[in-house]
Amino acid sequence: MLRARTVVSFSHELLVELFRTAGELAPALLQRCAGVVLDHARVEQRSIDLSQVASTEYRADAVVVLLDRDDVIVAAVIVEVQLAVDRGKQRTWPVYVAALHHKLGCPVILLVVTPSREVAVWARRALDLGHPGFSLVPLVLELRDVPRIVDPADVQMLPELGVLSAMANPDLEVATTALSAFSILPEDRARLYLDVILAALPPHLRKALETMRGYVYQSEFARKYYFEGLEEGRSKGLEEGRSEGLEEGRSKGLEEGRLGGLRSAATAMVRVKLSSFTAEDEAAIEAMGDEDALNRLIGALARSRDEAELRAALTAARDR
Repeated sequence: MLRARTVVSFSHELLVELFRTAGELAPALLQRCAGVVLDHARVEQRSIDLSQVASTEYRADAVVVLLDRDDVIVAAVIVEVQLAVDRGKQRTWPVYVAALHHKLGCPVILLVVTPSREVAVWARRALDLGHPGFSLVPLVLELRDVPRIVDPADVQMLPELGVLSAMANPDLEVATTALSAFSILPEDRARLYLDVILAALPPHLRKALETMRGYVYQSEFARKYYFEGLEEGRSKGLEEGRSEGLEEGRSKGLEEGRLGGLRSAATAMVRVKLSSFTAEDEAAIEAMGDEDALNRLIGALARSRDEAELRAALTAARDR
C-alpha cells in the first residue's frame, strides 16, 4: 500500500539539515541552553532508523552519538524538529529513547527543537508511561532560547551554530558574525546558509546586508521557499497600505528603515573586523543621516584589507 507523501516545510527541512550536517550542534546547544554538559572527544552521525520490528518504522530527525578518546560511546542525542503539536509523538518519543538505549547501551537524551512557544509548552510535558516512576520529560529548545552568538571564534568552530543563532536573533551583528565563518564551508552550503540568514532578517536589515555583500539569491532551495513567501507578503503589505492610506507614513518609514539598516550594517561590520570599537565610533555612525554617505562608508569598510584601512575609512566618515 502506498503511503501518502508528507510535504516538509522549508523551516523544518533546514533545521533538520543543520543538525544532520553538524553533529556538534546538538551537544553545543544542550550545554549553552540547558546546562547539560556531555563530556566527549568527538561525535558521529548515526542512522535515524530506530525501528525494533520490521512491521513498524520509527525514524527520528537526527541521531548524534558522542564518543570518548578511546572511541567508546558515552551518550547519544536524538533530535526532533517539531513545528506543530503532534499527539502521536507522545507515544513514539519514548520508543525512540528506549530503542536507542537498547541498541547502544548508553545514556540517551531526547532534544526537541521548535520555533513555536505553543509547541514548546506542549513538548515539555512529562510523558507518563504508566509504570510508577517511569516517565519521559523531553528537553525542549525553543528557537528564541538560542543565544546571540557574536564571537567569530564560536562560529569558526561551528558555523551551523551561527546560522541557528541568526535565525533566532535576526540582527546584523549576529548575521555578520555567522557570515564570517562561511569561507571555510563548501560553496553550496555557504550559499544555502546565506539564503537562510537573509530570509530571517527584517526587510531593511536584509537590504543592508545585501548592500554590504552585493549578494543575489543563488540557492534553488531558498528561491523555491523564500521568494514565494516574499511575493505573498509584498502583495499583502501593499494592499494593507492602500486601504489604510498610509503612503506618506510608509515612505517616511522606509527611509528611516533604510538609514537605520545602513547604520546597523556599518556598526556590525566594524564590530566584526575591528578589535577596538569605541563608543565614540558608534556615536559617529549613529549620527550619519545621509544614505549615500552611509553606502560609501560600507563600501570602504568592505574593501578594507586590514584594521589600519578600516580605521582610516571610519575616521574619514566621522570627520566629514
